[in-house]
Amino acid sequence: MKYKDRYLFFLAGSRHACFTGEIFYAGIGGHLEEGESFLECAHREAKEEIGVDIEIISSDITYYISESRVLHKLDVKDYPRPLAIFKMIHPKGTPREGQIYYILIYNAKLKNEPTKLKRDEVQGLIALTEKQVILSLEKKPTLRELKEEGAIIVLGTESINDDTILYPIGTAKALAYILSVT
Repeated sequence: MKYKDRYLFFLAGSRHACFTGEIFYAGIGGHLEEGESFLECAHREAKEEIGVDIEIISSDITYYISESRVLHKLDVKDYPRPLAIFKMIHPKGTPREGQIYYILIYNAKLKNEPTKLKRDEVQGLIALTEKQVILSLEKKPTLRELKEEGAIIVLGTESINDDTILYPIGTAKALAYILSVT
């Protein structure tokens, strides 16, 4: 999701397990509910997590990212076209260990400024530059470092110490991979 020429991510809320002194970030989204389309899911999740609706923007190219991180272009007829389909495998030690699942990533923009967060899921919203997204594959910066390098705090983060280390998961990691190889 874009925010003022940056990529918008949520910072994990209290219900998410993170190591002490670290918080993950990811794209706004969630699991598909029974009978729901991917687009309906994207709109519902944005409203639930950050309190605003989004405009889905069709991607010129759709990428498929395999579980071994091989990138392929797909010929997708759906409109709007997703940016990526990311094949994932649930990690060791999780209830669904070894099971395959897919993440669909759409380009989107906010229809309004977010004013409220579902705090157990989202502690804050941060907008990162393209360079910051790409570098996230190599290092885990602190919140302070990201802000000093041009990240924008869109909402929240009052309860997050500036020395907290941030790292990408899911959609954020997939986007970093796409940006780094294209």
